Amino acid sequence: MNTIKNKLSIWHTFIVLLLIVSCTEPQSELASYGPIFENVMISENGVFRGLSLGNSIDTVLSIEKSTAMEADEGYLYYEFSVDSSASYNIAYTFDEIGLSEIQSDIFINQSEQTEEVYNAFKSYFDKHYGTSQDHQGFAVWSVSSKKYGTVRINLSNESADFTIEDSPGKISLWIYPEKG
Repeated sequence: MNTIKNKLSIWHTFIVLLLIVSCTEPQSELASYGPIFENVMISENGVFRGLSLGNSIDTVLSIEKSTAMEADEGYLYYEFSVDSSASYNIAYTFDEIGLSEIQSDIFINQSEQTEEVYNAFKSYFDKHYGTSQDHQGFAVWSVSSKKYGTVRINLSNESADFTIEDSPGKISLWIYPEKG
């Protein structure tokens, strides 16, 4: 009789553990870079937020679930916040081919966290596009694009531009096709 109880006890324990493991959501790769990074990037697809240069304006509108603060046939501008820790804006510019430029400024409310968030972006892009090159204070990656040829990703920590005490930290990201 004890062996039957032991076997039932083992099965119950196994089922409970199985339920716990199956109900736990797997952590995305983006989450490992921190909550601000994950909120800004939202997707591992594409070069930024699931998008790549050359995407149509309709594709961008479908990715960005909120309403653009500014919009016309060649430009979309959004502003977002990450709880009380950060805020960011994104400007998408379009030409006859499609999405031709992405600019984003990320403001870190606790400026001492800026370097950590900057390093998360740098590590992510280094992992996906190789080691960056330093160019006049910017971390720069060169990426091949089917529609635009060489695309540049520029990342900079512009916190030093703020001279007021207790100003937020600022990280700028600019993705654009190389001209000439």
